[in-house]
Parts: sequence; C-alpha cells; structure tokens
Amino acid sequence: MEASKLRRFANWVIDIGCVIFLFMALLRVLPAGLVKTEHYRFVIFGVMLAYYATAELLFRRTVGKLITGTQLVAQNDTSPTRSQLLVRTLCRFLPLEPLSLLFSRRSLAWHDKLSSTKVIYLDY
Repeated sequence: MEASKLRRFANWVIDIGCVIFLFMALLRVLPAGLVKTEHYRFVIFGVMLAYYATAELLFRRTVGKLITGTQLVAQNDTSPTRSQLLVRTLCRFLPLEPLSLLFSRRSLAWHDKLSSTKVIYLDY
C-alpha cells in the first residue's frame, strides 16, 4: 500500500532535520573559515545529495522512512535500480519539488514520478 501524504510529509521533515544536522556537524569539523557563508547553499546541496543517494542506494530507506515504517520501491513493487535512485535524488533539487506532493492525486511527488518509484507503507 502506498504511503499516505501525511506519512510522506513526516519523512520529509525528519530527513530535512537529518540533512541540517549533518550540515551543522560538517561545519563543526571543517577548519574555521574554510567554507564562507555565501557558499553554504552549495555545501548543503552536497550534504543533501550524499544523504539521499547513500541512504536510498544502500538501504532503500532514509532515516525518515525508517521511523515512519515506509520503504522505497519501483512502480512495479521491485527493488529500484541505481539509475532510478540517481534520477530520484537529482529530482529533489527541482524548484518547488517539495510542494509537488501536495498537488498530486496519489501520494507521488515529482521525484517519484520521474524516477518511476513510489514509497510504500510496511504494514506488518
């Protein structure tokens, strides 16, 4: 069963919290002044890219999906391919992409549609 929009929103909130935490941790371990304030957006994009690509490639789940009991699968309910995961991760950088879930009839955001994937609720 596809995950609800509310569950998907919870995934997003938790994952953004993880990205911010990793960004702040990275700034703490880098030497002071190495990254200028005007370059923070590039660093956070890099952290976001690494977080989603690594989590979904290795585990098919991010921390948000783990907490909410959801998992990533291909549209045909098989394991997604690496190319699908790459497209999915890159699509997260599309302008207004986080809002795309709100305006879809099903619980599919642009990064789901363009990568032919979906998030399912694991109802054990």
